[in-house]
Amino acid sequence: MMKIWTIVLLSALSLTAAAQETYFNFQGKIYSTDDFQVELQSIENNYSENSTFKFTTASYKVRSMAVRQDSIIQNVEVILSQSNSSELGINTGVAAMIEQPLPDFELLNLNSNLKRNEDYKGKVTLVNLWFTNCPPCITEIPYLNYLKDSYGSKVNFVAITFDDKDKVNTFLERKPFYFEHLVDAAQYLSRDLENNAFPKLILVDASGTIRFVENGVMLSGNDPSYPEPALTGLKDQIDFLLKQ
Repeated sequence: MMKIWTIVLLSALSLTAAAQETYFNFQGKIYSTDDFQVELQSIENNYSENSTFKFTTASYKVRSMAVRQDSIIQNVEVILSQSNSSELGINTGVAAMIEQPLPDFELLNLNSNLKRNEDYKGKVTLVNLWFTNCPPCITEIPYLNYLKDSYGSKVNFVAITFDDKDKVNTFLERKPFYFEHLVDAAQYLSRDLENNAFPKLILVDASGTIRFVENGVMLSGNDPSYPEPALTGLKDQIDFLLKQ
């Protein structure tokens, strides 16, 4: 049994010439990285003490970003998860690989060409983890197509699935999805990325380093005929990486 609450916070990331330092603006108070971790722990403790659930975990993710001359202002969503059955680990798998290189792969695309990490270096790359029988994966495809149309060749758009080529081609006949598709990737997804949730979006910078990980497009309350609001945070992240 699990309940999930969402708390919206604000964070500010300050850039200096010497180093990149992170600060968090939460309820009008500015926290350092260490102090904000203490605040997250306090949130966990508060809900643990006032709950019948055995395990409580608080984490956060970037919702949107505004780049200033000397700083980045990020909207951050805090996810509070509670369970009686097992300890929760939100920042696991690929989410724990931020600021690390994307694990190496050799995967076939739909033209049976072998693709490697090196083929995508030199550009920002958005990697979508999905499969053809995943309802939320299918729901976000129009948003991802819009994103690809917005950036064109400035960004690599790659979709990785454990489905085989025939299954993906059959799917694409009825549902266009304009990313480059890498298939038969079951081992890479489970062993190298340790992924157990779909969809997943991974933003990789031009050097091949993972910079952002999102659990898909923020679809709640958004209209696929007007996709821009759902993509604000993702576009801010891409624009930030394009400027580096």
